[in-house]
Amino acid sequence: MGTWTVFRAPVRAVARSAQGYDIESSAYLQSTGMSDGTAAVRIATFADEICREDPARALLLAARWNLEAVEVRSLPGGRFPRVSDDALRDVGHIVADSGLSVSGVSPGLFKCDVGDHQVESGIAELLPRACDWARTWGTERVSIFGTGRGDEPHGSGRLPPAVVDTLGRMCDVASRSGCHLVLENEAVCWGDTGTEAAALIRAVGVDGLTLCWDPGNSARAGADDPLAEYGSLADLVTHVHLKNFDPDTDAWSLMDTGVVDWTGQFGALRADDYSGFVVIETHTSTEPDGVEPMVDGGETLSPLESNSLRNLQYTRSLLG
Repeated sequence: MGTWTVFRAPVRAVARSAQGYDIESSAYLQSTGMSDGTAAVRIATFADEICREDPARALLLAARWNLEAVEVRSLPGGRFPRVSDDALRDVGHIVADSGLSVSGVSPGLFKCDVGDHQVESGIAELLPRACDWARTWGTERVSIFGTGRGDEPHGSGRLPPAVVDTLGRMCDVASRSGCHLVLENEAVCWGDTGTEAAALIRAVGVDGLTLCWDPGNSARAGADDPLAEYGSLADLVTHVHLKNFDPDTDAWSLMDTGVVDWTGQFGALRADDYSGFVVIETHTSTEPDGVEPMVDGGETLSPLESNSLRNLQYTRSLLG
């Protein structure tokens, strides 16, 4: 087992894309320690989990909190990449000016039924556009979903051939665009738990599809102990989302409450020398009872900003 290092916005060796954004180079990968047996976990956050209305403020706070990267999902004009080129260029400039990088993008493909007309148009138009902008911003990671499961009971174990075929075609498109897909387990989709998502990935059977492991989503899908799933899917995990879920209230919760054992999960990731991103995805503006508003940089933070900072502090306390 190697030493586990937490990276906090390191000075990076980078190549530059034609548009001027950072692209991870082999020198940077070596700088993380991955070439000498040292595993490095890299902390990012969804920008819209800090401030949904103002990306510039979200990036300002992310930089102030000494994060390395942000994930791009919802923007003021719509879901990535369903906004204008000018709006996306502005996002890229804000990221670069903040001294941050992009850990991945989330175009939301797909939560509708696999037979919905949106699937074909999304594969033909939105997925290539998402990949192009991901590459422009210096990342190859594009997260996707397994299409909507409708009324299918959780834990059915069924893997519809049409879903497997659709995911395979999405991988082909992403590969031609120079990107890698990560399938996020999501309660309302095929691949609701980590176990079912792993089965889908193995059924597709291509290197260009790995797992975005979200224990909170697995808990929402009914898993009593998401950590117990991890051993059977660890080899597929290349991205991790950080949040928690409280089945008693059927609501998202801060990471230090809820059903997900983050102490145990981080320990398991460490034992596996996990070296990818862990991405804060707070999902709740409900602050703990009896706490004072959080103040950072001389200003009072909003409830969502406060909760994301709490989750970041908790994550760092577990990673050491």
